[in-house]
Formats: sequence, C-alpha cells, structure tokens
Amino acid sequence: MAIMGGLKTADSLAARGISMNDTCALCHSYAETVSHLFFEFDFSFSILSNLMKNLGFLLLRPNILKIFEYIEDMKHKDKNFYFLIICCVVYRIWRERNERKFGEAYVSSTTLAQKIKTAVLSKILNMEKGRRSD
Repeated sequence: MAIMGGLKTADSLAARGISMNDTCALCHSYAETVSHLFFEFDFSFSILSNLMKNLGFLLLRPNILKIFEYIEDMKHKDKNFYFLIICCVVYRIWRERNERKFGEAYVSSTTLAQKIKTAVLSKILNMEKGRRSD
C-alpha cells in the first residue's frame, strides 16, 4: 500500500479533496507524504540504518521505491530477509504514525527498531518451525 499510494497520508487525502493538517505526526516539521514518512527523515532512516547496516554508502536518504530497488539488485542470498525487514519497518512506522496522530503514546526510533527486530525474528522462527513440521 505504501508503494501504490494506498496509505491515507495527508498528501493522498488532499489529492482526494479531503483537507486536513498536513504536518507529519512524527516530526511536526514537514508535510506528510509517503516519501517523507518512509526513510527520508531522521526518525525512519535511523530505524532502517539500525536494521540494515550496509546502507551507509547512501549519500541521500532513499525513498521506499529506492530501497526495494536496492534490495532487488543485491547479489545476496538473503533478499527475502531484507524484504521482510522493509515490510515490517513500513508497518511499524505507519502504526507509530497513527499512534502519535490519534493516540497519546509514542516510542523512540531505537525502541521501534528493537520491536521490529523482535517481530522479524519471531516471523523467521515461526517459518523455521513450519518447515521442520512438514
């Protein structure tokens, strides 16, 4: 949904004629767009960098499409692992955005990265358990 423009970010709602406060709920400094939310600003990029250490070569912050292209072009046997990480990052950042916009609780990027690590590890262990029982 993030890639296809299906998330109800401020810019996509404005394109549908729905006006609202367009300030990002995570940083309160920039307009909320999919590109901004997912990896173009410090909060989300720090999460991604924490989980994918080999992104240090990037001079500019990537958008979500660039990250998927980068993974697709990798000559690495663990592409599916990286895709899982990205999907989990997008999901958890979106949840954090909603929590801050509509709730009252929030967590730091470090805490969110740890939650993502836990979720990815849990998914991998469940997949391994399923393979062993077949």
